[in-house]
Amino acid sequence: MGVFCADGCLEGMPEADKAKLIRRIRRFLGEPVMGVELDDEQVEEAICMAIEEYSTFINNWVINNRLGEMLGLPSEYDFTLKYVSNSLYFEKSFATSYAEQAGLGADSVKELKMGSIVLTAGTQDYTIPQGREMNEVLWFTPSFVNLFGLDPFANTNIAFTEFGASFAGYTLYHVMPVFDTLLTAQAAELRNRVRGSEYSYILRPGANGTKTLRLLPIPYPSNPSSGANLGIGGGFGTPGTVFYYYYEKENYYGNPLYSGNTANPGFTGYSGSLSGNQGNGLVSSPADVQLNFITWNQLNSVAQRWVKRYALALCKEILGLGIRGKFNGQLPIPGAELTLNKDDLINTGREDQTKLIDELSAQLAELSYEKILEKRASMQESINKTLGFGPMGISIF
Repeated sequence: MGVFCADGCLEGMPEADKAKLIRRIRRFLGEPVMGVELDDEQVEEAICMAIEEYSTFINNWVINNRLGEMLGLPSEYDFTLKYVSNSLYFEKSFATSYAEQAGLGADSVKELKMGSIVLTAGTQDYTIPQGREMNEVLWFTPSFVNLFGLDPFANTNIAFTEFGASFAGYTLYHVMPVFDTLLTAQAAELRNRVRGSEYSYILRPGANGTKTLRLLPIPYPSNPSSGANLGIGGGFGTPGTVFYYYYEKENYYGNPLYSGNTANPGFTGYSGSLSGNQGNGLVSSPADVQLNFITWNQLNSVAQRWVKRYALALCKEILGLGIRGKFNGQLPIPGAELTLNKDDLINTGREDQTKLIDELSAQLAELSYEKILEKRASMQESINKTLGFGPMGISIF
């Protein structure tokens, strides 16, 4: 008997074992008592289809449990029956954005840098050079807690000044509780927010990869008569220099081994009409995870048993639907009409397939990584509970 399946699904199955399996399926269908109108190639094709069905469920299980570890890896990797280690790249990608705000994170390969802008009186828009991923702009509303921690125009300050508890026109703040200072500062900030405006900024994309930073309010000189920009400490003007934190944009994201602008440098795009428009060759969804069909020699005994049962169910359906279903199962003979058992074969075959699929789905659901962790945690709790009933040792000093 020659190898019929060109896709190699029966790779590793000896010819003797293949013949034995085909013979067993035929016997379950009625041979040698009844004739089974199936060609050996049809039975072999049913076995291949059963393997493909099993592989589909296994591959879906792999995606459900391991997609987070596959994201960002080259899509040409074959993940079939491969264990992908717990790199936590997916989880870290969410935490990185928070950690990098302060330049933290041992796994971060980015360096937090600082830039500055010298303000010009009356100029509101400033250009950020290209290639800089802005992290934070240090453009803040000035603090409302003054040198002595108090609002000199508050009624309490004026009252205390009349009693002589003052220094350079300010209340001697040591006699006031700290909570009063905090409330005073909050009141001053709220008053400014309602009656005035707070400092803010807007970042917009500029030309050739640059960014435009718009500052609100418009910077103005501390000394309008001279035009000098003295900054917060030199008068009522806005700061003379604005600092900002940024990262170099050309760097790594997600999986640091591959992703980012330098990801998968050997990837040249897919061939065809969409060449060059198919991303950078990294796994980004279940659609581009390479998972091939499992071959016979990669199946263990339990999986092979499921494949054999499913192949038998397929053969029942093929025999009833495609062969004995001819002429609607009514075979005319001289002087009578012979009714074939096509309906029984079709219904039984489909019911068996459904049962096997439900059985496999339930098994894989119980073997998900989430369920495995729950079971191990339950076992550990039971162990701790059991040990808790044992007698405690007596220490003798």
